[in-house]
Amino acid sequence: MKREIEKRRGGRTKMFIPERFVEEQVEELQKKLGAGKAVIAVTGGVDTTLAAVVTHRAIGKRMLAVLIADGLMRGDEVARITGFFEMSAMQIRTVDAAMEFDNALNGITEREELRRVYQNAFYSVLGRVVREEKAMYLVQGTTAADVVRTEEGVELPDDLFEEIRLIDSRRNGLTIVEPLRKLNKHEVLKLARSLGLPPEFVDRQPFPVVLDMLRESLVK
Repeated sequence: MKREIEKRRGGRTKMFIPERFVEEQVEELQKKLGAGKAVIAVTGGVDTTLAAVVTHRAIGKRMLAVLIADGLMRGDEVARITGFFEMSAMQIRTVDAAMEFDNALNGITEREELRRVYQNAFYSVLGRVVREEKAMYLVQGTTAADVVRTEEGVELPDDLFEEIRLIDSRRNGLTIVEPLRKLNKHEVLKLARSLGLPPEFVDRQPFPVVLDMLRESLVK
């Protein structure tokens, strides 16, 4: 039987077993989060959805999923995402920020400026929710691929918090939590299927446009 390898350490291999990973993460998250409240911004992609599911198993109703409805999502996507979370007994808060994003992005056509303005609007909304909910933890869907990008010098959201001063983790006492940080894409998909995530989440691909891909990257 073909073995699926998670990592190589000193010439030894370790199998990735989804059930074991969940058990270990639940225990670790319970210790790390204690009695605190956690917020996670979800987009309908597999990474954030999976991170939310694992975190919910650890702390239950003290985890709040936040869906920022920017007015740019696919037709029924808001209903599909909220429906899944509600059916899974996970708390989700939808923030209608369409007008806020429309005002911010109006008239902007240059790609890099779109990225910057969208990013600031996204974190402005998310930061507001974090403060309103008095959350102590911000869960992200960071995976091993995102860590590699950071090491290669690509600026990712967790490096931007202090710079853009929209979510100041030191001032607000906010701790970033990344339960999927050590998983590669293959392991993420295997874990998602093991936990029974619907195909529309597991196989979802972002629109090949700058703002859709940016939305996905901001929650990692």
